[in-house]
Amino acid sequence: MPETTKIKATKIEFIQYHQPALKNGNYEITVTQTIDGQKIPKDTKFPPDGSKPFRFTVSGERFDLKPKDIHAVFPPAGSLGEHSNVLPHIVLNRSTLPWERQAVANNENLHWLALLLFEEEEKPEPQVITLKELKNTQSYPAKFPEFELESGQHEDDKVTVIDIEKSLLDKILPTQEDLAYLAHVRQGTDDKDKLVGDELAVIIGNRLPKKGSTSTVHLVSIEGRYDDKGFNFNGAVENDYIRLVSLKSWRFACVDEKQSFKGLLTHINRKPSTLRLPKVDNTEAEGYLSMGYLPLPHFLRQGGKTFSWYHSPLITGNNRTDNITLPIRAADEIVRYNPHNGMFDISYAAAWELGRLLALQSKNFSISLYHWKRSHRHGQIIQDTESHLPFYNQSNTELPDAIASWFTNLSLLKGVPFNYLVPDEQMLPVESIRFFWVDPLWIECLLDGAFSIGRVTRSDHGHDSSHSESPAANPHEQVTGFLLRSDVVAGWPGLLVDGYGKAVDNDNAIPDNDKLPLLRMDRLSANVLICLFKGEVKTVDIHQKPETIHFGLDYDYVRKTFCKKLKKQDGQEIEAKVKSIPWKDQDTRTVNIAELKQDIERELQNNTITFTSFTSAQFALEMIEGVEKVRFINKPG
Repeated sequence: MPETTKIKATKIEFIQYHQPALKNGNYEITVTQTIDGQKIPKDTKFPPDGSKPFRFTVSGERFDLKPKDIHAVFPPAGSLGEHSNVLPHIVLNRSTLPWERQAVANNENLHWLALLLFEEEEKPEPQVITLKELKNTQSYPAKFPEFELESGQHEDDKVTVIDIEKSLLDKILPTQEDLAYLAHVRQGTDDKDKLVGDELAVIIGNRLPKKGSTSTVHLVSIEGRYDDKGFNFNGAVENDYIRLVSLKSWRFACVDEKQSFKGLLTHINRKPSTLRLPKVDNTEAEGYLSMGYLPLPHFLRQGGKTFSWYHSPLITGNNRTDNITLPIRAADEIVRYNPHNGMFDISYAAAWELGRLLALQSKNFSISLYHWKRSHRHGQIIQDTESHLPFYNQSNTELPDAIASWFTNLSLLKGVPFNYLVPDEQMLPVESIRFFWVDPLWIECLLDGAFSIGRVTRSDHGHDSSHSESPAANPHEQVTGFLLRSDVVAGWPGLLVDGYGKAVDNDNAIPDNDKLPLLRMDRLSANVLICLFKGEVKTVDIHQKPETIHFGLDYDYVRKTFCKKLKKQDGQEIEAKVKSIPWKDQDTRTVNIAELKQDIERELQNNTITFTSFTSAQFALEMIEGVEKVRFINKPG
């Protein structure tokens, strides 16, 4: 396969808007040619009877959005975190979408989409109705303007609507002046300012979530709902309901600061740093426990019962021993006995037996492996007996990709039951992180157990031993990693993890050449994450996806009020800030966006930072909050 290079965006460029070349509507093209010449009658046209018009329709979304139209939302749907300073936003894949219709007729700059946030006790109940029902505005009490269907729209099309009391909507709805700053386009660029990826449209909300509560956000259509006086309530009085078309909705919970992404990881249990049981006073037992062992009940073949030592493949240090000769014929061959304490070590025997069971569990794999072994053995016999002939039928004994892939996955512990990895819950308590080395000998025994399918006689064992490159060989020389058990895993499903072979105990950026290849990153359960790296990992950065870059306010803990720290045009923070946030309605935590924009612009001018025009692009730059990152250092102990 040809090699490809994937360039990552290193900067984000904000753009005020991206208006479509053609608005939604019906269009007609008529082409007529007039031919002039000395011998051609004057005003001769072609074709003589005139051109037939070509009609077409530009039809964009109006009453629903497809899943492919939505790139991301923040806070993430279903997330649990401290979002009380966040203005929710939604990212759309088509950069022109917000400007394909207008909130105010004939005003191309005001987009037709708005985000409304509702508290748990306020949230409206979505209803799915037909466009015919929506058109019949006299059949329901909520206020909705009359409208006409466009080409391609049908009366039996489904639409989701919500009804909101006018008194509430009046408090939380953006004003016409606010709308100009609540949508923009963002584009990634590399370090040479070349565009990377697609342009994305972003819609920002104007209301902060309530701490300790669940919030619901609706992306609603406000097409044609505003006029020169603001939002047109269609004559509604205080207790009337206003109907809006909901295009997308999601929920999230806003909890205590300690339950936020950074709060959870900052307060996580890190001791002991490795996967082991708590320390004990018994010196001999502590020697085993410090290496990741634990005593487990062991039922003997003769019916007796004892306790034996077992350690998982995730051990506390680098195992350099290699005193087991593989392949073997039975797991009993690698049961170890310590005469000093009279106990067995069954770790590698358990690994071998598990590999065999996993192979047998996969019918396709075990049958394919058995057939390949027979074919390989037959090919060797032919080669040994006929290779001296001028022509002989050489068999294809190359290992099938499916078998090779299965062994590769198994070498990364995929499919290994969790209790083999963490045999006691005390090794990985709730809200904890534990680092480990992967025991290469344990992996080799696991792989040989899987490769033992069809190994019955001494001849079978001899054939399995004859491979110059065994399919069951461990492909990884040194693997380390960590297990994370935390609500962060469940609450932030799009986590990103970077591992480095260099210990850096500050927040400075680490060069990419120190980054270790990530061999595996999987959720083993709703709240348990495993990561495996090639090499010895010494520093781990856990952070959120780039799309979780969000918009929000800062909090002044001295004045006990929200504020907004400001930035230069290159994104670098400055000392200036808006000390007090202007509210449209403070009780509902709804921000006066237009006034906040003026306050930001004024403070920047006071610090000699001026703009030719302060648009939604500049507003987005000032309101943006970076992706949270927490760093862990792998320190033994």
